[in-house]
Amino acid sequence: MLHTRESNALHGKCTNTCVIAIVFTVLLPLLQFFHDQLLYQRYLIGAGEVWRLWTGNVVHTNHWHLLLNLAGLWLLVFIAPSPERKHIQLLQIGWLATCVGTGLWFMSTGVIWYMGFSGILYGLFILSGIRLLLQGDWLIATVFLVGIGGKTLLDWAQGGASPSAAFIEAPVIYAAHLYGMMGGILLSIPALRAHWQRT
Repeated sequence: MLHTRESNALHGKCTNTCVIAIVFTVLLPLLQFFHDQLLYQRYLIGAGEVWRLWTGNVVHTNHWHLLLNLAGLWLLVFIAPSPERKHIQLLQIGWLATCVGTGLWFMSTGVIWYMGFSGILYGLFILSGIRLLLQGDWLIATVFLVGIGGKTLLDWAQGGASPSAAFIEAPVIYAAHLYGMMGGILLSIPALRAHWQRT
């Protein structure tokens, strides 16, 4: 749990995270109507449709895939709302989408197609976990960091054929999760540096 002092300090800013979640809760289902024009498709990106590097993050294989990702986003809202302003949170999401899309393009050349918000979501969980760790909220930070890291290792060990693959009707592209996590770590570097300088 957040410390009481931190909770009071964040109380007025929690609505920022809620607003972001509401926007994506409305936006993501609507974008499903443009699924074919937005999914990450390597051959089409190579042919010049570069927007798919980013938009592949906002379409999903089916409604279960979408619901799982939205549930994860709302979990963050209730457990670890970001203290950042809305435009900063949107920039963070844009950065994580860039990490996922370009990571798949340059480092996972065998991935032909990808869709889903989970790469971004894993980055947000890492970002939140590190923030909570620096605030001294060890329990939730450990759950976030170990849980997300452990899930990624499990997906890797199973070759993407994790139990959630049955729900989303597609293999889990764990590389996208890894790139999102790396993006979250990079976003955390200034806070980590400031913390180390204070201690």
